[in-house]
Amino acid sequence: MIKNIFLDAGYTLVYQKSFGWLYPANFFDFCDKETFLKVEQSEGYKRLYAKGYKYLDDNHLLKDENDEYDVFMDFYKIVLLPFPELEIDEEKIKAITKSIVFDSAKLNIYDDVKIMLEKWKSDGYKLGVISDTFPTLVNCFKYLGIYDYFDVFVKSCDHGIWKPHEKMYLSALNPLKAKGEESIFVDDCIENLEGAEKFGFNPIQIARSNSSNNTWTIEVNKSKEEKYPKFENLIEIDEYIAGL
Repeated sequence: MIKNIFLDAGYTLVYQKSFGWLYPANFFDFCDKETFLKVEQSEGYKRLYAKGYKYLDDNHLLKDENDEYDVFMDFYKIVLLPFPELEIDEEKIKAITKSIVFDSAKLNIYDDVKIMLEKWKSDGYKLGVISDTFPTLVNCFKYLGIYDYFDVFVKSCDHGIWKPHEKMYLSALNPLKAKGEESIFVDDCIENLEGAEKFGFNPIQIARSNSSNNTWTIEVNKSKEEKYPKFENLIEIDEYIAGL
């Protein structure tokens, strides 16, 4: 019997307003869009972006939004400052960082989310988030009015690791004294579902209509067999759960 529903955040509950998770929605207020898109295609940018991403990966244990601000400042210095044609200096870096860290309205919510969270709570399920994310995701969920639906909220930055590390799943189960076998886990990334399955979770893949923007997950999923139930939205997932 399913008693618990755990959900990823990005491309499951919410999606970014900007062209990428690591840039603010107003990024092109700070540089010319056409120039950036040209730079973005260069080998130099791709190399520096990979370096910046590794920096975020290596410095992911973050206690609050101030820590988040510091690592994003360094990320943008690594990735953007080497390109003078962008006309981005350190003052603009500060403004860009402030925009992404302190903008609680930077995410969109899918139309079915509040409806289904309300239904699942009314049906008596315990709900949780298991997300690879940064501290300010909590502020975004509060702004969207969905934070209080969740009984547990597991953020990778609290532990300095990412899914599919076992601590991500155990940090969701243990506070609720929940069993994986009595739990659903919904994620768009097959690798993360495989990690959950090791702890008994019933994995469900979600493939939102706009998830084609998530190029990283697409690349990871290419190398994985599609072996889990796959749905486009939470309403379909609810119907599937009812049949278990």
